[in-house]
Amino acid sequence: MASIQKRGDTFRVRIIRKGYSTLSQTFKTRLEAIKWARKIETDIDQGVIKPNKTLTNRMLDQDLTFGEAAAHYIKNHSIHKRNCKTESGTIRTLIGHWGSENIQSIDKTKVFALRDDLLSRGRSGDTVNHYYNAISKIYQMLQTEWSIAVDNPIKGVKRLPANPSRTKRINGAAETALLSACEQSKSKLLKPIVEFALETGMRRGELMGLRWLDIDLPSRRAFLHITKNGDPRQVPLTLKAVQILNGVMHEDPEYVFPLKLDALRRYFEKAVKTAKANWALNGVNPFEDCRYHDLRHEALSRLSDAGLNVIELSHISGHKTLSQLARYTHPSHQAIFAKLDKINT
Repeated sequence: MASIQKRGDTFRVRIIRKGYSTLSQTFKTRLEAIKWARKIETDIDQGVIKPNKTLTNRMLDQDLTFGEAAAHYIKNHSIHKRNCKTESGTIRTLIGHWGSENIQSIDKTKVFALRDDLLSRGRSGDTVNHYYNAISKIYQMLQTEWSIAVDNPIKGVKRLPANPSRTKRINGAAETALLSACEQSKSKLLKPIVEFALETGMRRGELMGLRWLDIDLPSRRAFLHITKNGDPRQVPLTLKAVQILNGVMHEDPEYVFPLKLDALRRYFEKAVKTAKANWALNGVNPFEDCRYHDLRHEALSRLSDAGLNVIELSHISGHKTLSQLARYTHPSHQAIFAKLDKINT
């Protein structure tokens, strides 16, 4: 059967038939997607497209290994997802554990052993849940696409509690120290990138993919076409954000911040290491376990301190639920006290 999904400004059609490899294509209009789906289904019905003998045989004898099923999932399913790299990495780790084992042999006992191994190596509850989800999707594929009568080993397995939200704030002296360390970086783009992240709350991938065509300086807004949840959004630009953009305007004609993600990660980690080593104030060192994503936490918390309501915050952050937004927004005590004090004036 054919399914059509709208993904941003395009339409992706997938055709799944028992005994056939999954076929998919992306089109600019729904009409083009429908026409292609009808043609492919007609070709299958008329025998123009032949069944995949490997898949057909596997469905008959069911001697499939977990590694074979997982590799097929990566090739035909993960490849179409925005988180392809992450999910594929998770599944390859699973192949390392169970690659040669028969799909029928993977049960809850092995799932729990995997869980205990991941936790013993310091993996978080959220990470373990990602592995659970990957396993479940592979077995759903076996059941629905390949018609193999196999139990999903994740069925009935309780997910681990979500990690507690991070409450680290990078402000005041910590912000000054971080920006000072960024100034010492070999990359002259690191400091404006960090400052822009603190002004907009954009994710690292969103910021690195930003093009000048996405910037509307007269209206002070940036258009994000590719986001984590798949929904495009507009981010308002503060006056300081506009000032930062003006400062990097001549760096590259296409990208606002022409720097690779891996390079940004290396430069930022080195700046954090420098700031941590140079921290001289008493108390907890704010650069202990400091991550780039903490910049997003800080940006959204500052917007909350400034008085923006949850609707306005979610418009900027892209979060769809209050629970998601709450994990990223931590108002300062000073901001709360300022509002409380207004009650008595």
